[in-house]
Amino acid sequence: MRVVKPRQRLRAVLLKVHRVGGLVAALPLVVLALTGCVMAFESQIDALLHPSLFRVIPQGQALALSAMLPRVQGELGNREHVQIAIVSAEPTHSYCFTVLGGGRVPRQIFVDPYTGRILGAMSVARFVLIMHALHQANGILMGVSSLVLAVSVLSGLYLWWPLKRIKLSGYRTRRRFYFDLHNSIGVLSSLFLLVFALTGTFMAFEQWTVPVTYRLTGARPPQDDPTSFPQEEVGTVSADFALEVARGALKDAVPLWVVLPQAATSSYLVKMRFPEDREPNGTSIVWVDRYSGKVLEVWDSRTAPVARRVQSFNRVMHSGDVLGYPGKVIACGMSVALMVQTVTGIWLWRKRRAQGIGSGRRELA
Repeated sequence: MRVVKPRQRLRAVLLKVHRVGGLVAALPLVVLALTGCVMAFESQIDALLHPSLFRVIPQGQALALSAMLPRVQGELGNREHVQIAIVSAEPTHSYCFTVLGGGRVPRQIFVDPYTGRILGAMSVARFVLIMHALHQANGILMGVSSLVLAVSVLSGLYLWWPLKRIKLSGYRTRRRFYFDLHNSIGVLSSLFLLVFALTGTFMAFEQWTVPVTYRLTGARPPQDDPTSFPQEEVGTVSADFALEVARGALKDAVPLWVVLPQAATSSYLVKMRFPEDREPNGTSIVWVDRYSGKVLEVWDSRTAPVARRVQSFNRVMHSGDVLGYPGKVIACGMSVALMVQTVTGIWLWRKRRAQGIGSGRRELA
């Protein structure tokens, strides 16, 4: 009777876990990899595909929002309203106004900030935004897939360790080539894929992970969306005034976009970004009372509690923004590596079944 050593038994179990996990999560992982590669350069891709909408020639001082909004509102259909005004921090970029309502798919109207000329409009149902939505769709499914990826990376490293093979053995057989490709890319990308998996899991389950982080650090979650109380015989302040108030509240930060209040009790929300902030969308927010123009709440990334810093750091680690442009290149490259890993893993599994290969030990010999 053959005695199976504990190490052999563990290896057989991990091999099965590695295969089954990869097969079950194959489609979500390919979607995450493909969309993640696009998201690394989504702003650049959008500008490349639609240069006439995103690029402008600087001509002195940009106009105030109050000068542009009437022109944008002249482009609105029945029951449509402007929800968000995106104030570009780059002098060569246009301003963008997100429009909702009217029973239509949300769209964006682009304006030359120097002349106030309407450059055109485009639906949010376009390539880069669809890729973004797919990447974040069904958080539980994507979170589970990220967990499976973490297990696959760790089990793959354990299975690779005895041979420590990092090379391509030529083209003797297609199976050997794919096997070497799967092993080599898997090992070289393992650290990055593990970071993707863990940070992606944290983000997918933020409704649980973020509150737990606040409890563990003893911090109080900041108030979200404070209320503006209507005042008799008092009008509302303009979006330009709200921007100036936000600039005064966070002097070194640059406004990125402002949410225009719709309900009577809604306030202005101004998203801000400090120079050292690695997240392109910024992590600081100022809420301004729409009636008095006073600051209602401030989320300052420089004085944020540890829990919020952890949440922000997790996001820039996941996207590669922590290293700037080189980090985006790495993130895109590792997304391609994940796609290669998934495709070659499925091919090897099908080949094994077709050839009736026995144990995992014989396959790795």
